Amino acid sequence: MPNKHHRSLWLTIGGIAGCFLTTSATTQPLFTQQAKAAGEAITEYRVLCHRDGGRLWGKSLCGPIMLVDRETRAIYADRNTIGHDLRPSGAMFIGTLPQDIGMANTAIDWAGTRWTMVLLPLPSDRDKRDTLLMHEAFHRIQPDRLPPPVASLPDHLDTLDGRLLLRLEWRALAQALRTDGVPQRTAIRDALAFRALRRSMATEATGRENALEINEGIAEYTGKRLGAGKDAVASTIGALADYDRHDGYVRSFAYASGPAYGLLLDRLSPGWRNGLRPDSDLGALLHHAIGDVALPPVEAVRDRYGFAGIRSEEAAKADAHARQAAHWRTMLIDGPVMRLPLIDIQIQFNPQNVFALPPSGTVYPTATIRDAWGTLTVEQGVLIAKDWKSASVAGPGTARGSEYVGAGWSLKLSPGWIVSNGSVQHQ
Repeated sequence: MPNKHHRSLWLTIGGIAGCFLTTSATTQPLFTQQAKAAGEAITEYRVLCHRDGGRLWGKSLCGPIMLVDRETRAIYADRNTIGHDLRPSGAMFIGTLPQDIGMANTAIDWAGTRWTMVLLPLPSDRDKRDTLLMHEAFHRIQPDRLPPPVASLPDHLDTLDGRLLLRLEWRALAQALRTDGVPQRTAIRDALAFRALRRSMATEATGRENALEINEGIAEYTGKRLGAGKDAVASTIGALADYDRHDGYVRSFAYASGPAYGLLLDRLSPGWRNGLRPDSDLGALLHHAIGDVALPPVEAVRDRYGFAGIRSEEAAKADAHARQAAHWRTMLIDGPVMRLPLIDIQIQFNPQNVFALPPSGTVYPTATIRDAWGTLTVEQGVLIAKDWKSASVAGPGTARGSEYVGAGWSLKLSPGWIVSNGSVQHQ
């Protein structure tokens, strides 16, 4: 899909309410609480990036930051902008994010400035909060430091074998992080064997996986290194165990894999970041760090990591996955649909539930999409075509005031756009 889309995919679903917080007696405590949390986050962000001092990536992570309330679109920024009515409040500047700007934990170009954007409320756990701040801080410098490559999503990670081998890889990586010396290198070899077999089973699997590991995996590694600090290894092992229980990996797997490979490379090849490129393969770098040794047959090592149990779990999930795929095909391909052209898309979505539906594209069960034609809010599935040129929701739609509504979706059109013959068109 186009690079601008690949880099600007929003990572969380935020409510969209058009009003800014008032300062009445009923809202003052909430306002004060949010402002306090935002101010504390900005302070934490500055402490963390100044502590790093640009050492991790040869470039400071410090820069403009805004905290945005996902319900009200209230902005708490560390600096002012021109022409957007932010007002000073102590050390911060407060205002409202325009409706045409997507909300997410991300980096964004707005008002002539590149910002780190983080949504409120923040995680209550300090390590998770600091990891998030540093993850998004890396995204702010990423286009200059390590532009993410363009690739389709790795939809093979929605298959039984793809999921099974990914989970085996993660368990081996966790074992490598827990150990050192010969046991560590043995676990690394095992992880790379699972990785190699999985990638050999699907077309373009290597490039698709690498793209997300460079984009989100490296950002999450940065978050762990600078946010979790001395607890980075324990935090990453915990994340691997957590992701081992997730249902969807197509868009989210790199949050687990990236930090694991990065921390192991820190141990075995400390200069690895200096040569990192958009087309780098973290697994290949780690393989080289252990001498490019021969990898074992998967059948000889898989039982060390609970293969039988994973196989049983994934077989059950495969049945449920097939039923869900049939539902999405009936709803978004075979039945009547409303089609919308994708021109300059901004999309907010949950990366944990993205559902691959090859060869047609990818289903986002919940999403908010903004484009030239307006805003589409989806609660029951939207299919984004594989070429990122169109989106489809279940039709037909019915006019209701200034909006069109359908089965699990609503559409607010921009001036000059109409719905005609089951599609959104420019007049």
